[in-house]
Amino acid sequence: MNDKLPETCQRVIARFETTYKDKQIPHVTIADYIAPRSVLESDYMDEDFAGEGDYDEEKDCFWTVSGWYESSYEADVNWRLSHEVTHWMPLPSMNIEV
Repeated sequence: MNDKLPETCQRVIARFETTYKDKQIPHVTIADYIAPRSVLESDYMDEDFAGEGDYDEEKDCFWTVSGWYESSYEADVNWRLSHEVTHWMPLPSMNIEV
């Protein structure tokens, strides 16, 4: 993977690995990348996680912690991936004519 990251909040296919019984287990999911101080916590995270982000004293707000978040179909529920994303690619285009 090159060092380029997706645009903030761009939904992508992401791959990461976990270890189980000394074996690397690959996982693929749909995820968003959040760049540092780019998305307000109140706009992205569930209220149960309020105040866990990066506090900006000057603007009196919390920024969402930067990193990768597994996408959820539920509004405002995004789970931060604790494993390093090793590969990512844009979602395929779904140009469907009706």
